Amino acid sequence: MMPALSSTMKEGKISSWLVGVGDKVDAGDMLLVVESDKADMDVESFEDGYVAKILVGEGEVATVGAPVALLARTEDEIAAVAASGGGAAAAAPAPA
Repeated sequence: MMPALSSTMKEGKISSWLVGVGDKVDAGDMLLVVESDKADMDVESFEDGYVAKILVGEGEVATVGAPVALLARTEDEIAAVAASGGGAAAAAPAPA
């Protein structure tokens, strides 16, 4: 989900994705760079898994709390999670 990077942040613009679909991520890995109302910040994953689908592309804006990507728990679940919209996965990254 798009995290709130400041107390006044209502939405964030994704400057760049540091991972792609199919990439394995561990909790603590940097996933994307978000441009907020105050600064650009790296956003980390709070879950282990595989990037199944990127929902908000580079240059696009998401409101705080909106899903920006989907994670599959295993590599075998990537296609199913991407097709289902995330029924078996958690949205990533989760807010701190």
